[in-house]
Amino acid sequence: MQTLSISPQNLLTILIGQQTILSHAPSGQFLLATHKHAQLNLPSEMAGCIVYIDDQSQATLVALVHPFHVAQHDSIFDTDDRRIHREPYNWFGPQALVIEKKLNDFSKTYDGPLTEDGAIPRNYIPDNIAQPALLSDEYWNSYLPFVNDPTGSFAQQVQPLFKHNQNS
Repeated sequence: MQTLSISPQNLLTILIGQQTILSHAPSGQFLLATHKHAQLNLPSEMAGCIVYIDDQSQATLVALVHPFHVAQHDSIFDTDDRRIHREPYNWFGPQALVIEKKLNDFSKTYDGPLTEDGAIPRNYIPDNIAQPALLSDEYWNSYLPFVNDPTGSFAQQVQPLFKHNQNS
């Protein structure tokens, strides 16, 4: 897929659903990846999403992709399609909040056995609630290594929806 390197600020603006103009970008469908940079709490050299860019350089989100390394290029370049895995949800959008709320609502009404550390065993959580939450955790675990986070403060803010022992 044809790929463009853009600023991490522009990528995040697109991911949260705000209109974004990518100056001098050609029209068509592209994979967007972030430039290499040293700005704190922002991803560097990471594939982020697929967008459609119209004739006025307006970028529209098509799909979030699972993060992977993409070296910066100064012009359009190709990325092997086999590396691109679309996420079923936009973890930066309202869908993520709905998924988290469903898990929280289930947890509040759950009245069954708990693990030794007080967690709900995974096998007691319906798949339609658990699977999206597990996918969210997988996404953020893959995203974190690309973030410039020398103090670890960003990573501390990203809490998994499931505790590690619940994944089994």
